[in-house]
Amino acid sequence: MQQPLKQLARQVDALTQKYRQAKIQVMLSYKNTVDVHDEGQLNHKNFLDAFNYILDSMVPENKEIIINDFIERKQQNWWLDLYARSTYYRQKNKALKELLSFINS
Repeated sequence: MQQPLKQLARQVDALTQKYRQAKIQVMLSYKNTVDVHDEGQLNHKNFLDAFNYILDSMVPENKEIIINDFIERKQQNWWLDLYARSTYYRQKNKALKELLSFINS
């Protein structure tokens, strides 16, 4: 059974929230010259590296949707100049499934 778009979006939102928090922690550790080999900081850095690798491995259109909708949280209808509404939601569904397939494999 396929998961509804909202449920997939919630899973990806939780992942990208963790990604944004890890990014902040890593930036703060460099800014404050905290020991970057601290286990917590290393975990944040490893998570960022893995997530960035996944993003770079995604289909470019899917990557753009994940970045704009979940990471950078661009304005709500940023996609209007690129897609028809139905095309956008179809592509968003593909993007969410692609990201989660990398995470769950």
